[in-house]
Amino acid sequence: MTAGNFSAAVTAYATVTQEMPDFAEGYFNLGLALEQAGQLDDARAALEKALRLKPGLRGANLFLGIIAYRQNRFKEAGDHLLSETRLDPRNAKAFMWLGLCRLAENDAQGAIGPLDKAYALDPSDADILYHRGHAYFLVANASYAAMFKLDPDSVRVHQVLGEAYAQAYRNQEAIFEFEDTVKMAPHQPGLHEELADQYWIMSQFDKAVDAYREELRIDPYAGTSMYKLGSLLVLHQNPAEGVKLLRDALRTDPSLSDAHYYLATGLMDLGQDQDAIHEFVLATAADPTSNGAMSAYYKLAQLYRKLHETQNAQAAMQNFLRMRAQSKEQQDSYQAQVVRKRTELPVADPEKIGISDEQGAK
Repeated sequence: MTAGNFSAAVTAYATVTQEMPDFAEGYFNLGLALEQAGQLDDARAALEKALRLKPGLRGANLFLGIIAYRQNRFKEAGDHLLSETRLDPRNAKAFMWLGLCRLAENDAQGAIGPLDKAYALDPSDADILYHRGHAYFLVANASYAAMFKLDPDSVRVHQVLGEAYAQAYRNQEAIFEFEDTVKMAPHQPGLHEELADQYWIMSQFDKAVDAYREELRIDPYAGTSMYKLGSLLVLHQNPAEGVKLLRDALRTDPSLSDAHYYLATGLMDLGQDQDAIHEFVLATAADPTSNGAMSAYYKLAQLYRKLHETQNAQAAMQNFLRMRAQSKEQQDSYQAQVVRKRTELPVADPEKIGISDEQGAK
């Protein structure tokens, strides 16, 4: 079996079952070998024999379910797999295959439960991640289709179109859709923030500022809008107001850890060097492998040099150079952008920072 010689394994296991006809595990392994050899009907018979001999045998229902699934007998497959999950509630693959049966029966909503359970048991399994994401995708599509059917020109339709364009990096089209949403529902929370995000991406900074301010007028406790507006102001010549907003955002929602980087940048522009150092240190601790941390190390090196703290400056610059070298070895960041956090904002390009001052830092 281990060597992949399944026909020889079938012969050997068949000999075992002939000599030990009451040995359930022998029939179980014979079933696995037959299944690997593509003899599905014979595999099914061997696994069923194993279960008759030992009804609580773990794994037999799993492979009977997989065989039934491969033979398009989805109801039978689901029954076997459900039995397996009861016998072995820690078996992530059994829950995954149960979810696949639900998908095969066009029940995407019913697939989510077992696939979520499979993910909870084994969050690093690529197959589970794929099938779970596919089930959610189908459920989302069904929900959006129902929404379009109800009213193809509703606020929510324009909103979801804007979000789809944004995810596809069709930012100008996203702006058109979000502009329609804020005209149709000017007081609905969240819409102005989504529009502002797209303005920012398109470098329409004044419009972005106005849209974030409108979001905060509608919802004064919108922490992410507060954070984004503060960051934008810090980066575009209004550090004093930006710093205040960022402090307020962190008080409102301490989980906005990326805000420390922009708060530190604003404090640095205001000449509040010790406070800036404190915030840059918090930024590097929050996500030590991010581009934000890399930029924070570079700016820490600048601040430490300014304060004549040579050892700290050298350590910060070494961290920056190490991270920049690692970033050059990695693939393009497209995959990371696809799953970018809602609160993640752009930082300085690691390929462009530190070029002029790097030699001096050494």
